[in-house]
Amino acid sequence: MKTLLLAFALQLSPALALAESPAGAVKVCADPDPPPWTYWVRDARGQKTERFEGASVDMVRTIFKRLGKEVEFIGSVPWVRCLKLVETGEIDYAMDAYADPERARRFAYSAHYNTLTPQVFFRADTPLNIRTIADLKHYRGCGMIGASYAHYGLDPRDLDLGVTTYDAMIRKLKAGRCDFFVEELEVISGYRFLGRDYIGDAAMRHAPVADARAPAKHLIAARVSEAARLLAKFDRELATLIKSGEAAEIWQRHAPGLPYKP
Repeated sequence: MKTLLLAFALQLSPALALAESPAGAVKVCADPDPPPWTYWVRDARGQKTERFEGASVDMVRTIFKRLGKEVEFIGSVPWVRCLKLVETGEIDYAMDAYADPERARRFAYSAHYNTLTPQVFFRADTPLNIRTIADLKHYRGCGMIGASYAHYGLDPRDLDLGVTTYDAMIRKLKAGRCDFFVEELEVISGYRFLGRDYIGDAAMRHAPVADARAPAKHLIAARVSEAARLLAKFDRELATLIKSGEAAEIWQRHAPGLPYKP
């Protein structure tokens, strides 16, 4: 971890944080409220510390190190702004982005480095008959601002958005303000690492969505940019990392008990 240059700038504006980037470093932003076993390390009270780590962080750091690049991770900007700053070239890459047609018009994608398991979550006292993505349209769904739900066959207009964190979305479901939310099993399972076992919560149930496309995580860059041109080299190193088993080892260090699916 000490070889990774971290610049959080939690007390600074995003513009100032970018201005202080080290020469030659690639800048990578990520969702500031990601799955809980990644990115921000929290203290005993659940508050974010200045430690920024996780499976994706280690994979991206390792690959760029092999390409002779330092990495500056910027975790202080909301996900929607992260994407905008990548699109305008102020930040080189966004990490852990899902692919969807709208994004593909604006961004170049790396090969995927992690594949997740689609699920639908609902209240135990109001069981739903959802087996396929078509069934989702019969109920009221919650979602998060800036998230991609194309792999569930859902447009943002199909969902009640308005929250930006998983905890807020789960509270919204439990309050009866919607009937379901869709999210990957690994994401919600990971909350047990913070002492919140939503999978074992008696008030909630979950089930697979048979024909939902399993989403995969990518590093993305503005389509016409120097960062995009570097993605081919990134992909070659990524393929080596996966084939050697090192990617799986990195995943297990941060998400023990959850299977790694490249």
